[in-house]
Amino acid sequence: MSTTKRDGTVGIYAGFYWLGTVMTLACLALIVAGNTELLYRVEHTRFPLSWALAGIAVLAFVAAELCHPPDAPVAEAEDGSPQLTPEWEAVEA
Repeated sequence: MSTTKRDGTVGIYAGFYWLGTVMTLACLALIVAGNTELLYRVEHTRFPLSWALAGIAVLAFVAAELCHPPDAPVAEAEDGSPQLTPEWEAVEA
């Protein structure tokens, strides 16, 4: 997988993640402020605005999980852990 494609996937993942985070915070703020005179009309309807924001947040988090880039496989040279050889191979060498 090329780094350009992976970087694009990370950007989409981050965008959906932050959209979900912002929508969750907006939903909570709307619930807290829902009993004020200004926001009473949008919160106390048949379908409250906070529910719509929560739905958008859930969909954004699901999309972020679906767009999450897979971890790149680690090459043997980059592994860093020492490779132990069996005793019989060490004796032959």
